[in-house]
Amino acid sequence: MTAVVVFLVASVVLLGVGYQYLKYSKQQEQSRQERQTYQRYNDYLQSTQETAPTAKSESEPVDIAAAEPEPQVASPAEPSMAQKLLSHPAVTPGPGFNAPGVQQTGVTIIDAMEHAQTTARPR
Repeated sequence: MTAVVVFLVASVVLLGVGYQYLKYSKQQEQSRQERQTYQRYNDYLQSTQETAPTAKSESEPVDIAAAEPEPQVASPAEPSMAQKLLSHPAVTPGPGFNAPGVQQTGVTIIDAMEHAQTTARPR
């Protein structure tokens, strides 16, 4: 009888440990996928923000002075979607905050709320 009880208790403990390990593994995989998604998105942003050279037709004369880049005035950078969301008082990030499309949807909702508040008629 004691052997059966010890076997059942050991089985329950092993099942619990196995479940926790699988849960931990899934969390690690999700974190890895989120990091890869962010890296791909940042790479995409970096590639689209690079200034593409303007194509000139061959019939136009080339002005060497104009070919030199002009010093650009540093414009204030817009905050990222995550920064904009986190700075808003109505936003509390949850477990799906980093999921693809969530931040973009959140920014759209915040913009719509702000637009509605600024254009609302006083009663």
